[in-house]
Amino acid sequence: MKLSKILLILFLTVTLVGCNKKDDDGGNSFNLSLANLAGTYDLTFLNVTIDQVFEVNGIPVNSTIMAVGSVFQVDVVFTENGTYTAEGQYLLTTTTTVGSKSETDEEILVIDENGTFTLDASSETIQMSGAGELANGTLDVSLFNETELRLTQEESMTTDDFMSDLMSEYRFERQ
Repeated sequence: MKLSKILLILFLTVTLVGCNKKDDDGGNSFNLSLANLAGTYDLTFLNVTIDQVFEVNGIPVNSTIMAVGSVFQVDVVFTENGTYTAEGQYLLTTTTTVGSKSETDEEILVIDENGTFTLDASSETIQMSGAGELANGTLDVSLFNETELRLTQEESMTTDDFMSDLMSEYRFERQ
């Protein structure tokens, strides 16, 4: 009986000492900040979907554009002073569907751009401004840790004869 109490106390001691703050918060102790974001990343995933409804002679027409990136060779550098550069190339496969008719196109996109960004750590957003292939506007930081950054964007636009929904996701891995 005495041995079982000692083993129980030893087990509890090892368990309590073995826990740390990183375990308590699910391993997400890497805070979103300019200093932590700064670095060089590989673009590893790009997916953009645009759903549209527009009227032609009073008849609604549905269209969807799906753009999927692959074969990435793109380096993106974020700096602490709020600038970024992106250089490289990737294959973009775009499928456009209007009604029941689809068309697919592939092209290699070459990126050589720079721009600025504003990080809002409290709302977990990045406002990007640049002239090029990477996203412009406000993007949500859906995942950020020591090795990975994921950005998503959702926008809607409606006029009297046109409606458009944009959804995009970009994934980066730190070099």
